[in-house]
Amino acid sequence: AAGLNAVRIPFGYWIVSGPTEQDPYQGPDLAALDRVVNLAGEAGLQVLLDLHGAPGGENALRPCGRENARWAYHDWRMQESLAVLKTVAERFASSPHVTGLQVCNEPSPCIPPG
Repeated sequence: AAGLNAVRIPFGYWIVSGPTEQDPYQGPDLAALDRVVNLAGEAGLQVLLDLHGAPGGENALRPCGRENARWAYHDWRMQESLAVLKTVAERFASSPHVTGLQVCNEPSPCIPPG
């Protein structure tokens, strides 16, 4: 694996559950995530899966799958996010290649504690 030992694989929630609330994405396609995890494993790489696009967005910026200057923390659909994470955790729990699950990419600092 060219001296590498791990890879971070970002994925949007829609790969797991399909788009919701008229989000403009296509999915679900968990088979695609299966394929990339298996390819990484075949190359001798460990995998960190990264929920990089949470339902409703985890901030107002483009890396979460949308850019929305009017985004507010209550737009982030937390329960839906938890369901997606649970599905991914259960699906890859026994995978020898998956060593971690990042629950959110770059959450907004505007999210209140609790």
